[in-house]
Amino acid sequence: MRYPFASRLAGLAVLVLAACTSVPPPVSEIPDSITRATTPADHQRLADYFAQKAASYEAEAAWHAKMARGYATRPKGDLPSMESHCRSLQEQFNNAAKDARALEQAHRQLAGGTQ
Repeated sequence: MRYPFASRLAGLAVLVLAACTSVPPPVSEIPDSITRATTPADHQRLADYFAQKAASYEAEAAWHAKMARGYATRPKGDLPSMESHCRSLQEQFNNAAKDARALEQAHRQLAGGTQ
């Protein structure tokens, strides 16, 4: 079975990662990196981290939207609650992606760019 949607998401993820100009800090270092960020390079690394997080959240939202559509087309069972669950997660991931994009842009501005 082919998954063209998944391959498009993978391609988008590769483009996002390739567009990053620095290596983001490991997740465990993010709180300290935020506290210590003083240079443009520090803020660029944080912006890249939040860009990757946003892309991940966007992919999760799309995945849950696809599952919700699948549940909506099934003929029996307790599927309305499953569809509702997926739609709720889709909305939460979309909100998380929006917040991560805002943090990305704030750090890009602190780094001296307006990407």
